Amino acid sequence: MQRSMLAHEALADRPIYNMPLRFGLTGTVDEEVLGQAFRYAVRRHPALSAHYDVDVAVLTDRPAEFELSHVTCASPEDAAAALGDLWDVPFDLAAELPVRARLVSVAPGEYHLGICVHHVAGDSWSLTLLLNELGSAYATLCRGGTPDATGGPDFFDHAAREQVTSWDHSWWRERLRDVRPQPFPREIEPDEEDSGRILDFPLRLDAAHTRGVRRLAREARVSPATVLFAAVSDAVSDGDTTRETVVGLPVALRDTDALQRTVGPLLNTLPVRTSWRTGVAGRGIVHTHAEAIGDAMAHKEMPLSQILRAAEIRRVPGTAPLFLHLVNIDTEVPRLRLPGIRATAHTVPLRWAQLPACWEFGWATVGNLEGTLRVATDAFDEELANMLVADFRSSLARVLSDL
Repeated sequence: MQRSMLAHEALADRPIYNMPLRFGLTGTVDEEVLGQAFRYAVRRHPALSAHYDVDVAVLTDRPAEFELSHVTCASPEDAAAALGDLWDVPFDLAAELPVRARLVSVAPGEYHLGICVHHVAGDSWSLTLLLNELGSAYATLCRGGTPDATGGPDFFDHAAREQVTSWDHSWWRERLRDVRPQPFPREIEPDEEDSGRILDFPLRLDAAHTRGVRRLAREARVSPATVLFAAVSDAVSDGDTTRETVVGLPVALRDTDALQRTVGPLLNTLPVRTSWRTGVAGRGIVHTHAEAIGDAMAHKEMPLSQILRAAEIRRVPGTAPLFLHLVNIDTEVPRLRLPGIRATAHTVPLRWAQLPACWEFGWATVGNLEGTLRVATDAFDEELANMLVADFRSSLARVLSDL
């Protein structure tokens, strides 16, 4: 997967695997101590303290080379601009570590902190681990102590085991029989300025939707995530007497305590293929998808690259290999805790495309569902995206209608 990321990004010639974080900080920040805390956190994890090229990852023997940069700006707007190149500029992973950070001073006691980790060295779980260790190290240093410098579990041990595994392709080959690359729906290519961008469309979920999803999940004995996945799948399905879809589902490969403490891209994306009769009740649609998700999860260890090989799928320009749509549920913004400092997470608008369409769901602070459709402008235009939103809302209402 890491090699695929590096090759894909090199061909795209733009940053498509940068994971950005931005926090507003209120309080007195000790810049030197924060920089030390970053170095402690980075050096503990081999995936963060390595250089990469398309063939090999090389651990650096210079753990102190990570530096927290610091600039001063006159306003929050200027601060946002000062952080932009952290995630807008591609990493030179053969020469720099896969993590960057910058502290921007706006006024006495007011700062902005930007962090960017390349996906080749982590995932959203890894960001949470990094921030937890950063906060712990900063607190320890502020007390005059020495942070734990013991190395964390080594991601490359997992990668080495994966490389020597002999994969049995038979289940995925049968499951994905006759599935072909999915053409991008957009008929007219975007102009050069719009190409590669991502557009966000809110799904406008409210308390009534939240209650309905939770109630159906309880009665059907599935997770709320399964209900939402089924609603998206129904919205993008096709067929007359039988509806069918293949929708992507990201899953974590963290089934042990050691893997849960490992920084690295420990995840996979599963193509969930589902079919059901047109007109079946919402609960039946949900049960069908729960079964399909369970079947795919039982075979989640095979990397997507191997799944594509099993399905005999070749990448074709202007198409997605197996699925146009991916559903990412229970997304959570990582939190940063620094003693004596209030840290507020700020959304960083995405400026690059990884997937044609990504449906993201999470829980708002008041406990209601919130959702966003993110589409790549190379695959969907605004009119098509708005049609998808409308189709989803209709499908969600249909799924919840037999409560």
